[in-house]
Amino acid sequence: MIKKIFILIFLTFINLENSYSKSPPPGTGTSNIPANILIMLDNSGSMSWDINGRTINSWNTIVRSPVDVSTDSKGNVYSMSWSDRKIRVFDSNGNYTKEIGGGYGFGCNQWIYAYHLDIQNDQIYIYDYYNTTIKVINLSGNCIKTKSFGGSWQGAGIAVSNNHVYVSGWYHSHIRILDKNLNQVNLYSGYPTYYGIKGIDVNSNGTKLAAASSLNNIKVFNISGSNLSLTQTFGSYGTGNSQFNYPSDVSFDSSDNMYVADLYNHRLVKYNSSGVYQSKYGSLNYNSNPFRYPYGVGISSADKIYVADYSQTSIQQFSTGLSYIGKIGVAKSRMSIAKEAIKRIVSDPQLKSGANFGLMEWGFYWGNYLKLRVPISSNGASTIYTDVDGVVANGGTYLLQAMNYARNYWNGNLTQGGTRYPSPIIPGATCQLNFNILISDGQWNSHSSAMGVVRDLKNRLNVKTFAVGLGIGTGNRSNYDSLATNGGTVKALYASSAADLLVAIKDAVDQAISSTLTFTTPAVMPEKNKGGFIYQSTFKYEKNKEWEGSLKKYYLNTDGTFGNEKWDAATQLNKTSPNSRKIWTAGIGVKNTNNFTTSNRGILKRKLFPLKNSPTDAETDNLINFIRGFDSYDYDNDNNTTEVRSSKLADIYHSDLIVVSKPEAPTANTGNSNFEKTDAFYRNNTSTPYNNFKNSSECGGSCNSRTEVVIAGANSGILHAFNSNTGDELWGYIPPNIIGKLSSIVTTKVNSTNPIYGVDGSPVVKDIFFDDTPNNGANDPRWRTILISGLGAGGNGYFALDITDINNPKHLFAIENDTYNKQVNHWDSDENISSYFYSGNSNPPSIYDYSKLGASWSTPRIIRIKINGADRWVAVFGGGYNSAVSPEYGSAIFIMDLENQGRLLKKIDIQDKQIAYHSYVFSVNKGVKEFQLSQYGLSSYDTNYQKLIVSGPGGIAFGITQDINGTTATNVKIILEQELPNNTQFNVTKAYKADIVNSLPSDLTVITADGTSKANYDGALVYAGDLEGKVTKVNLTESFILGSDDMINKNISTTTIFDAQANTDNGRYIYNSLEATINSDNNLWLYFGTGDTQKLQSQSSQVKNRVFGIKDKDFPNFANISSAGTYSNCSSSGCPNSSQLGWYVDLDKAKKVTAKATVDKDRVYFPIYEPSSSSTPCNTGTAFLHAYDTKCGGLKANFPINLGEGVAGEVVISGDNLYIGISGEANKSLKSKDSLITLKSEAQSASSAVQLESWKENY
Repeated sequence: MIKKIFILIFLTFINLENSYSKSPPPGTGTSNIPANILIMLDNSGSMSWDINGRTINSWNTIVRSPVDVSTDSKGNVYSMSWSDRKIRVFDSNGNYTKEIGGGYGFGCNQWIYAYHLDIQNDQIYIYDYYNTTIKVINLSGNCIKTKSFGGSWQGAGIAVSNNHVYVSGWYHSHIRILDKNLNQVNLYSGYPTYYGIKGIDVNSNGTKLAAASSLNNIKVFNISGSNLSLTQTFGSYGTGNSQFNYPSDVSFDSSDNMYVADLYNHRLVKYNSSGVYQSKYGSLNYNSNPFRYPYGVGISSADKIYVADYSQTSIQQFSTGLSYIGKIGVAKSRMSIAKEAIKRIVSDPQLKSGANFGLMEWGFYWGNYLKLRVPISSNGASTIYTDVDGVVANGGTYLLQAMNYARNYWNGNLTQGGTRYPSPIIPGATCQLNFNILISDGQWNSHSSAMGVVRDLKNRLNVKTFAVGLGIGTGNRSNYDSLATNGGTVKALYASSAADLLVAIKDAVDQAISSTLTFTTPAVMPEKNKGGFIYQSTFKYEKNKEWEGSLKKYYLNTDGTFGNEKWDAATQLNKTSPNSRKIWTAGIGVKNTNNFTTSNRGILKRKLFPLKNSPTDAETDNLINFIRGFDSYDYDNDNNTTEVRSSKLADIYHSDLIVVSKPEAPTANTGNSNFEKTDAFYRNNTSTPYNNFKNSSECGGSCNSRTEVVIAGANSGILHAFNSNTGDELWGYIPPNIIGKLSSIVTTKVNSTNPIYGVDGSPVVKDIFFDDTPNNGANDPRWRTILISGLGAGGNGYFALDITDINNPKHLFAIENDTYNKQVNHWDSDENISSYFYSGNSNPPSIYDYSKLGASWSTPRIIRIKINGADRWVAVFGGGYNSAVSPEYGSAIFIMDLENQGRLLKKIDIQDKQIAYHSYVFSVNKGVKEFQLSQYGLSSYDTNYQKLIVSGPGGIAFGITQDINGTTATNVKIILEQELPNNTQFNVTKAYKADIVNSLPSDLTVITADGTSKANYDGALVYAGDLEGKVTKVNLTESFILGSDDMINKNISTTTIFDAQANTDNGRYIYNSLEATINSDNNLWLYFGTGDTQKLQSQSSQVKNRVFGIKDKDFPNFANISSAGTYSNCSSSGCPNSSQLGWYVDLDKAKKVTAKATVDKDRVYFPIYEPSSSSTPCNTGTAFLHAYDTKCGGLKANFPINLGEGVAGEVVISGDNLYIGISGEANKSLKSKDSLITLKSEAQSASSAVQLESWKENY
């Protein structure tokens, strides 16, 4: 199955219009300058109120006397109140969303006395014991059905499974079993078994029922159909670990552990599935901590534990280990909501790449109430991420003065604290877009005068203003609408919740960056010749529509130039009826290769619209049909939404193509001394030799004649498989970890959709030997062809398929790090989903702890390592991209167990080399709301070079006040939004302002015995470049042992072998993987360059990128090193001397390396981008090809070569031909076709390239 076909993914960019909701790729077009965005955050006193305009204090809570709590399929939390007979609803992050229920009464959505509720299939079941009535309402509080019963039915608890409804009788000593039509099908009664039962719960698979009895015990029943059988009883009266004082409720988690609300002992107690005590939390507490009369317990599908704390009027949240997370029902301030939304925006990779951000706070017009906190810059987003926490709500709403202040900044006339701030507007850059995004919750005076300033900003400085109103009633919106109109953004945006605000600000930023043309590096992939074919992927884009993809197969001429086109997959797909396509997904309960259809809308509805309470059938059908290829959103404006779209294939953007044919991995003896360490040796020595598999019929037929396919991910959310001979689509797969993002395609703008990132990562395929039926109770490994891919810019997740039978692929597993809901989702081989949340001190189980996973840009590498003395197939990949903003994600390497459904074997944290001037660690007492940092040693800091990073207060929002004199901050105070619920340890770090927030977005360089005869070891040595410009070496050559948690039970050795001394000023980020070779000196050399590929047009004189050639003097051994050594500057001197470990070359004129380096015998090629000069900032920059001597770093003769306009991709070598894709117009003096350039190699034999373990070696 080795891919011997020469593949070129070359992205052709056709500029149809100059406005996009997804930033098109860096380097071509009328402008590649990021938009300037100044966020203007209102700090008025009313921003300390909750979203409904109420002051926040200990007695003003949203929850009222809660008696029970439950969750829906999205993790939203429903708190049932005793006092006013209402249900308050919160999202999974604890943000209040709405109130449902009709209050006291006899109507269908009303009740008199109800102790418990349950939610099943997103329907709410309530038992009103006063009038013995079951009420069933939907998630909006509207009536579905109700049924009343006689007095003998008086009960308390209610629990619902897929098939039955269970009601406990309390005083009447019974449990009744009803069908879903609420008809009784069975009754169990009698003292003492059924006496005094209040809270009941059914486990997730409907096989057990647990009941909390006022006899101070817990009873567990087995369920068989409509029958119950008592299997265990535990507990007695008292305060011991297995004793109770009136248990009022009990609930199961996903592992059938039981959690008991021990009412009069004021605690929550955990027992395992056998009723054995595990842990407890709480005691009687009058100081706002858990608990005072915990009444009900609810557990989400992600195993978030919620307790209705009756007298504390709140919902308390815990982990499964009973670590306290915090309260739900304590209102968040408008300021807290705004800060959260701003953090989400500036850490969004898609948005950050298209804009430079700054932050200003405004309120009163004197002192620190009005100031520029963060100037607009390419590093503004990462500074804002921590700095915004310092804003305190305590001012007025003086808009006129605020707009004048902003105008002074845009004009370059702002002096603050003795520092004069230059305008962020690039002189002469008429293409640059500039925006204010003003966030406020109040009404301001001097409106007419303020609008004069707003108009002047728009007309004279080309700075438009968005107006975002937070908690603004419909009767108070005229000023905001006027502000938007005068600011040139036409329509104000409004938000009445945290989710609304996030959407509103994102909408504003989307519009702000929509006219920038930034284009990403085309991916040109090296392959071997097979029958003289080339595959070329292109796309074109236009405003407010899905970008149109194309995938062509060309004949390759003998001289290396393009021949005729054989087929275009887009053309073939357009000939196919949408209803004839095979499009499938996993995790919906229907398993076939065409289950993504409107006939499954009932299941797909909740998956497609996870953020919408009640999506309609029509909305669901429209989205399904659009993805299949219908014009559901009327692109052509002909009022026909049932016709077929003109183009069905979306853009193939960052996803590398891969060709999969018959199994043909090598098994022959290489004759090298390390042969027994290679995959070829392994293939001959499995219990079923690989050659048997090659000649078998396990591929849905003969493996020797398996259909050859081309597989690629597209940004419709589909992974496509095309027949390589005809170009016809065999099937399209929608991974379960992308399906919830597809609804973002839908927009309120008519005749339009939002282009999105979908399956944007690169698939990897390999034949591996493992047990692919882990749940059948037998150890029966066999050879399978598996595919694994990340989502790339589409999300934080990976998925795997079994494609042994290419016509009938099978889901293996998928994982996702849902950073918004703070939970890890895992889909197993049976397509069941398990969710594990993380927050504060709570983490997912170690084998599912992907909570540090960022955007999955890093392509996985499939290798064997030794575990428990045996070979184990694993995937290794970098932690992903965090926008250089969010320190919580990305700075790690993951080792995933491919033989155990994607579970984690090890997370290797990679150092974030934060330059800390000092860290202050101290404890603050419970009940404190504000404190001076000087009492803990921090009396001042320099705001010009330093920033404060505060950790410790958990989910409690805070602000920082300080006095500024010049650049010195003194009298620094932390003001918390709420009193501390416990004694709390804080860590305040005084850090270097230009530090890079580290992550690993690049592919790893993995060297195994298959790559070089020098690698006489098992496993691999891994080299990882990161955003901080470091290269880390990781030792996976040891034989590892699994601990009791099924994780590798030791720290894996790592060492930093190189440091580019990167910071946000010099811009030496490593985004691309490292090229490796064994040079003529018999050393392993690594080649790479630096540059911010997300801000290619940055022309700052501080940008100082380099290209590097470094050697690992210890290879093939591993050794910890304390110093990375010295390197020769080949910009000014010759070859490295014997004590130096390599060379580097300085790049001038803010140049940036745009793709992976390529070794060609005695030279190494670097594609480099030079932005246009400051005198012509709106012009497209130039692509150059540099070639340097592999050992000495000297520039080779006839280089650099001017390739043309735009961005160059990786150099592809085939024979003596070089292929380079360019995103703009190629230099007319060079041989090119469709912006693909062909050059002849002049390299001389000098080195032996290492065969890297990567997507190129997929067997």
